[in-house]
Amino acid sequence: MTLFVKSKLSLLVLVIFTYLPEGLFAQSEENYQQIDVLHYTFRLEVSDAHNRIEATADILFKTRSRALETTYFDLIAFDAESKTGMKVSEVKLNDKVINFEQKADRLYLHVSPGLKSGEIGTFNVSYEGVPEDGLIISENEYGERTFFGDNWPNRARHWLPTHDHPSDKATCEFIIITPAQYKVIANGTLREESMLSYRGEEARKLTHWVMAQPIPTKVMVFGAARFAVLYDQAVQDIPIQHWVYADNRDSGFQDFEQTANILQYFIDRIGDYPYDKLANVESKTRYGGMENASNIFYNEQAVDGTQSIEALIAHEVAHQWFGNSISEKEWKDIWLSEGFATYMSHTYLEKTYGEDTLAAVLKEDKEKVFSYYQRVPESTVVDDSQENIYLLLNANSYQKGAWFLHMLRLKIGDLTFWKGIKSYYRKYGHTKANTQDFKNMMESLSGESLEAFFDLWLYSPGHPILKGDWKYSVMGKKLKISLEQVQENDKIYDLPLEVAIYYKAGTEPTIEKIRLDTRSARFTLKLKARPLKVEFDPRARVLVDTKLIKPQAGQVR
Repeated sequence: MTLFVKSKLSLLVLVIFTYLPEGLFAQSEENYQQIDVLHYTFRLEVSDAHNRIEATADILFKTRSRALETTYFDLIAFDAESKTGMKVSEVKLNDKVINFEQKADRLYLHVSPGLKSGEIGTFNVSYEGVPEDGLIISENEYGERTFFGDNWPNRARHWLPTHDHPSDKATCEFIIITPAQYKVIANGTLREESMLSYRGEEARKLTHWVMAQPIPTKVMVFGAARFAVLYDQAVQDIPIQHWVYADNRDSGFQDFEQTANILQYFIDRIGDYPYDKLANVESKTRYGGMENASNIFYNEQAVDGTQSIEALIAHEVAHQWFGNSISEKEWKDIWLSEGFATYMSHTYLEKTYGEDTLAAVLKEDKEKVFSYYQRVPESTVVDDSQENIYLLLNANSYQKGAWFLHMLRLKIGDLTFWKGIKSYYRKYGHTKANTQDFKNMMESLSGESLEAFFDLWLYSPGHPILKGDWKYSVMGKKLKISLEQVQENDKIYDLPLEVAIYYKAGTEPTIEKIRLDTRSARFTLKLKARPLKVEFDPRARVLVDTKLIKPQAGQVR
């Protein structure tokens, strides 16, 4: 089966080279150690008459520093030239007006007298403005006006005062006032949907969604459009909903038919679903799919009625556990989100369509890893040198991260691997983790040191590249193989390599196993007849480039 997968990575080139928003550079979680945000309440009013939003944000927090006198939130200030950005009119602390100032992408708050460590309080921020980004106000493919939050990676600051970093997670609620024709989707559960009194000639509606579990701001959004909504079969009491444009109702719902099967698979494999609903939403997100917590946004071009996005749905649903519930402590560990979602999607395809499908998608992933290496040979999976967050959306974070999990699974065995995945989620769900946390979990369950394995595949650049040849000797019916590791880095990989021997067309090959753990070696395999074809790593078991292994002159391929 041919599977067309669209994801954040599919639009990466467009994002990087045509639009780089302000504030995209990575920030350390240390910037947010003064206070711990516990809950956000966002009240926003949008209109069809203009793109300006009128908003307030109540920010419940607990102090971490001993004497908090000045702190800040991420918020893009109003720019007179572009006439975009947010202008704050008033800030209160526990209902008392306090001093503030806006500088570029930050809102600084001055607290006097200072707060002591451990104190709980609420900031109330009143503001308005036209968002340049983050909240996408535009028209959909049917020419109808829409509003969609699109925060990844740190674009919430364009329209929400937040700690715009995955290290400071919080619960949240959205109270959205719109013209009456809109339906509104947001994180969590629906608390209220009410018609309001008329303002002039325009009927208005209030919609209130509440998210009870802590999530990072990158997946904290709402969407408003003229939606058609299908309430699908629940899975273990988790409601499943599909929100598509009203004009796309006849075919759009069909694209999401596999959602229940996907959700059930991940619950069985990983653990309880972390949120109160799962909604698929057709939207204006710039990405093929965006894993917003409990309401996944799919680009309108992906929701085309062809039912070609099963793997994409699996990828975004897997993110609900990995990336949303377990969030990376720092951007350098983004593979814990993207690599995990990629591989978990692959394992869903393996369960649904068989091992051949898994091998096929892993082979495709190999080529993406190899191609990316040619362009950026020094890049690593865990990359603390890259400050541009968008450039972390690469084949290392996605495909090589997925390949690492696949090889780890083969190394420690299926039972231990999946037990480790469940234990990792059980310990770090609704919190945050880094690569070291994941390694510690897998070491404790496997009973072996994985330090060298993690260092080789996650912290070192490159991958094994094999050069060599093989020939069949009629005398003794022997296959003689000569291999050499020729990768540019100075690493020597321990490679358990499978060799497929095809004797007849249309028949399954015989699989032989060899191990190359030195720079070069020769191997001799006893065969039953002259092979029709010889293939290295046929079932995609090792991230190794074998294209330089050739038959000697006169030999079959």
